[in-house]
Amino acid sequence: MFGQERYTNDFESLELDSFPKGMMEIDGIFKVKTSDSKNVTNRRYLEMSAEPLSENAVIFGPSVKKSATVQARVKGFRKRRSYPRFGIGLHGISGYRLRVVPSKKVIELVKNEEPIKSVPYKWTPDQWVNLRLKIEQEDNNWKVSGSAWTEGTKVPENELITHLHEGSPGQGKASLWGTAYSGKVIQFDDLLLEFKQ
Repeated sequence: MFGQERYTNDFESLELDSFPKGMMEIDGIFKVKTSDSKNVTNRRYLEMSAEPLSENAVIFGPSVKKSATVQARVKGFRKRRSYPRFGIGLHGISGYRLRVVPSKKVIELVKNEEPIKSVPYKWTPDQWVNLRLKIEQEDNNWKVSGSAWTEGTKVPENELITHLHEGSPGQGKASLWGTAYSGKVIQFDDLLLEFKQ
């Protein structure tokens, strides 16, 4: 029986304006940044540039093909009636993603770029949101579930969204996703990947 493995990254030890070693940009421009606000600790995080306006992504951690959980904090910003779209993923770029879509007021599970299931979700702009995506084996199927909670609020006892996937869910690295429809950056921090080898 193999134990639980984990990968973490809080970007604190990385140089500003660098791109973390061991991660790979699929699309977009990502750099380590820090807040210059006097009201918060100068924590470092990974910031996605507002351009290009496309589905931008990075992949990180080891390739995983079995049960796994990925978690990250994400902060997006609105501009008038324009909203960002962002999420996290498991098992490669064609694997499952948990995606927040504020313009539709939903959170959704996505596979191969196609939304599989969505539930209502109220996003709070300019606040860190914790996202968690789990994929767990149940007999011959796989349970895919996701949660989201605003920083400082209680972790939900039940998953917000669940889906049963028949057959193998695939294999690959964990991922971060963002589309800057609001014309503003998207920030990612405190990455956590737990998996069984």
